[in-house]
Amino acid sequence: MHRVVDSPQGKYDVAILGGGFAGATASRQLTRAGLRVLIIEARDRLAGRMWSQPAYFDGHAVEWGGAFMLDRPSYPLTWKEIDEHDLRLDWGSLAKTKLIWLSDGQRRVGPMPVPLDELVSFERLLLRISELASRIDPIQPIEDQDVADLDVPWPSLLEGLALGPHTRELFSTHIVTLAGDPWDVPSALPLLHTIAKSGSVSAATFFAAPYDTPMARTLGPQLADGTGALHDAVMSGSDADVLLGTEVVAVEDTGADVRVTTSTATLTVEAVVCALPIGVLSGVRFSPGLSPELNTLASQGVAGQAEKVTVFVSNCPEPFYAHGIPPGGGFATASTTFHDGDRAIVVGFTSEAGIVDLDDVGAVQNSLRQYVPDITVDAVAWHDWAGDQYSRGTWSYLRPGQSTLRPKARQRQGRITFAGSDFDARLGVEGALHTGGLAAEEVLGILGR
Repeated sequence: MHRVVDSPQGKYDVAILGGGFAGATASRQLTRAGLRVLIIEARDRLAGRMWSQPAYFDGHAVEWGGAFMLDRPSYPLTWKEIDEHDLRLDWGSLAKTKLIWLSDGQRRVGPMPVPLDELVSFERLLLRISELASRIDPIQPIEDQDVADLDVPWPSLLEGLALGPHTRELFSTHIVTLAGDPWDVPSALPLLHTIAKSGSVSAATFFAAPYDTPMARTLGPQLADGTGALHDAVMSGSDADVLLGTEVVAVEDTGADVRVTTSTATLTVEAVVCALPIGVLSGVRFSPGLSPELNTLASQGVAGQAEKVTVFVSNCPEPFYAHGIPPGGGFATASTTFHDGDRAIVVGFTSEAGIVDLDDVGAVQNSLRQYVPDITVDAVAWHDWAGDQYSRGTWSYLRPGQSTLRPKARQRQGRITFAGSDFDARLGVEGALHTGGLAAEEVLGILGR
């Protein structure tokens, strides 16, 4: 079992920088191989950008970061952990859900995302997206395919399509929700790749008619005991020492070993797993320097900058899923995940960073009332991941040009290996678990184990 220490305890074989899911996975694999491992974490807690807090408001937990457990076929490693550790799932309310669409200043309720007079426009959009996705081989690595012309923002791919205002606005809102940035910032390639893998546009977007709560249908369930339970499950197999509240300042690979300088001390190890978010890497001095590909990713950071918000509400008579940006900005998507009587928990994603003062309950309430006019906000929980010096961004969505950089950026440099969801197309926990395992295997190769 891992233990938290106040300072390094003797000699370690490997230092793992960052205690998120990638670091936890690498530590479990390496300690099982008989190595002494030290996890160095700058925060006063583990789990990185997935952070749950039980009984936050009125007995309900809050998930400050990533929370949804996606589909089994696409995320087998995540579900393997859930199944092996028998973690409880919470699908939220499965009652009939009111669908609310907001576009071109109009609010509509029902299964049809656009007005009837824009059905032809909507069909043109779906056909174009399907045609573009059909060019991608879901089996082959994306960087090995001739799809550079798809690695651009969505507006470039939809030029000349004569989309109606509702169709254009609702789809751009979908991209904002996925990427956490205006739709002219992220690359279209990740979503097209997802569509190619899933086999249809509807399976990978909000367009499919929902049979239950859309947030649960689209994103999967949440863990009843919080994402902390999943991180605890992974760490339960690790015998690493854990050093909290300690920043990594410099990493020097001498060729014979690696010297890690922290805010409190310097230690020498045989190898390092760097599991820091890419936006944080530029604040660490590496010697030799980072590869050109990794340096570029680190300087650009992740595309996702908008906020995820958990809102505890009353005067909410039925579960709802709302999609569309109010005039002047607000939430791009808001959906109940828990509903009981007129009380509910709503998860929302803002249309852009800073567009709503999330510390102002009244401002959040006004934004939600664009969808549900009489809703009352009782409490708001959110974390500024973009402004957090230990994350510098939210989820890892790609900017144009980053798809081809990412595989080379994760390649090990001497005695230093790299892991984390930012390096993998699987995203979230799945990407962290996968790359954490890869990095551990690379370390074992470095050490001849």
